[in-house]
Amino acid sequence: MLFTFIFTLVSLYSGMDTVFSGVFMSSQPVDENECILVCIDSVDIFTRPDSAALFMSRLAPRNQVVISGRTADDWLGFDPGVAQAANIGSFRLRWISGDEKFVIDGELSDVPLVWGPVAGITYAMIYRTSPLHSEPDRFSAVVDSVPSFSAASIVSRTEDWYLLDLSIGPLGQDIEGWIDATDISVSGNLDTIPIIK
Repeated sequence: MLFTFIFTLVSLYSGMDTVFSGVFMSSQPVDENECILVCIDSVDIFTRPDSAALFMSRLAPRNQVVISGRTADDWLGFDPGVAQAANIGSFRLRWISGDEKFVIDGELSDVPLVWGPVAGITYAMIYRTSPLHSEPDRFSAVVDSVPSFSAASIVSRTEDWYLLDLSIGPLGQDIEGWIDATDISVSGNLDTIPIIK
């Protein structure tokens, strides 16, 4: 089978909700190892694997996506196929609840189990291995480091630094430390994070 995934945003209720409509068209061979989700009915898409997360849009019946990640609590993630220079790892995926109406073509157990960001938490996405400092200052003691392509919750901030809690994120380490703002990208609402003067 050959395919190219074509998304067209279509208004569902006079512009209030959106639906992805489209089909697979001939272009490239399908990888036999891919796990494809086929919608039976309209399927809600979220920015994070959490029903409290920002609702993004809907897939229309018969739409198909290639599942590239899944969480332990049955959320399925797919790459939306749009440029996302600032997002890394599971932040790049769009998410569908396991409670939605779809069928799976392929082995879901072969899809990698990934960490998923929780709704309502503002995360720092770390691009390169970076030191965590004891104070918001490059000359303060280094308490640890965070690996590239990881993430952690932002607890507080100054104008140029962020205090990270590594226990809230994929690392799950009971460590807090300051990271230079130039070493990260933010996912979430930075306005909810208190500023330390």
